[in-house]
Amino acid sequence: MKRLKSLLWGLLASQTVGIAVDANDLEYWDFDVRQNRVEIVTEEGVRPKASMIANPTRLIIDLPGVNLGKPKISQDQITGYVKEVRVGQFTPYTTRIVVELDQQYSMRPWEVKVRSLADNRWYVQLSDFQPHSVYSLPPEEEPVAIVVPLPNPSSPVYRRGGRYTVVIDPGHGGRDPGAIGLGGLQEKRVVLSISAEVAKILKQRGFNVVMTRSGDSFVSLRGRVQRAENSNANVFVSIHANAVGGNQSQVNGMETYYFSSGYRLALSIHRNILRRVSVSKNRGVKKARFYVLRKTSMPAALVEVGFVTGRTDNRNLNSASYRKKMAEAIANGITEYLR
Repeated sequence: MKRLKSLLWGLLASQTVGIAVDANDLEYWDFDVRQNRVEIVTEEGVRPKASMIANPTRLIIDLPGVNLGKPKISQDQITGYVKEVRVGQFTPYTTRIVVELDQQYSMRPWEVKVRSLADNRWYVQLSDFQPHSVYSLPPEEEPVAIVVPLPNPSSPVYRRGGRYTVVIDPGHGGRDPGAIGLGGLQEKRVVLSISAEVAKILKQRGFNVVMTRSGDSFVSLRGRVQRAENSNANVFVSIHANAVGGNQSQVNGMETYYFSSGYRLALSIHRNILRRVSVSKNRGVKKARFYVLRKTSMPAALVEVGFVTGRTDNRNLNSASYRKKMAEAIANGITEYLR
C-alpha cells in the first residue's frame, strides 16, 4: 500500500510539474561570438538569475519557471576564452545556462551585464576576460551574485523619438538581376515590388522605414549593412526569391532565415505568411550565415518568398495580388514582433 501511494504521489507530482514548466518554454538561445554575449528568448516573460563561480570560472544563468523541452545541449570550444556553453533542465522548474571559461581565464562579476530587450528577451553581456594573475574569483564555493534589473515592457528599445526604425532590403538590383526564372521573371523586380508594398504599409502604421534600394539600382552587401547600421535600425528584413537549376520546375516553396538574434523576427514573419498567404510549400525557418544576417547588429531575417524557377511559385509571383498579400503578411510579422 505504501508503494502504491508513493507511485500515485509521484505520478501526481510529475503531472503538476509538467503543467508548471510547460507554461513557459525556452524558444531560443545562442552564444553570440561576435558580441560576446548570451542571447535568450522565452515564450513568456521571465526574470533570469545570474551568478559566477570559480574553479573553473563559470557564468550561471538560471531561468525560473522555464522549460527547456529537450535533452541537455552543449557547444564546445566556442572561442579561445570560452571552453563550453551548456543548457539543461536544472530542476523541473528551472532551465540553466552555463558559460564555462577556459581554465586560464576569469571575469569580474560586477562587469557582467544582464539586460532586457523585452520581458521575454534578454542578453547577458560578458566582461573582458582576465588571466588569473590579474583577477580571480574568490575561492569560496558559494556563487557570486550578479545584479539583474527588472525587465523592460514587452517591446524592443525605442529609437528616433519613440518610433521604431525598420530597414527593408530588396535583394539584388541594377546590374545584378538575381535569379531569373520561367518566362524571364527576374528576382530583383519581384522583390522590389513586394518590398515597396511592405514599406508603404509600415509607414502607414507609424514606423520609420529605410529601404536599402527604392529603385533598380545596385547596392553591395556591405552597403546594405552600412545603411542599416547608420540608420540605427531596430530590425532588418531582407526579401529575396529563390531558384534552382536543372529545369526542376516542381521545386516550390517559401522559407525564412535568421542567424542569431533574428530568430523571433524570422518566426513572426514566417508564421504571418503562413496565416495569410496560400504558399505552395512551407520550407520552414532556418539558420544561415548570409552576409546581411551575420553583419547586422540588430535582429535580422531574410525571406525567400518563393522559387521564380518553380511552376507554381512563378505563377504566383507574377500576380500583383499575390505579391500584395505576401507584403501584407511580412509587414504583419514585423509589426507583431515589434509590438
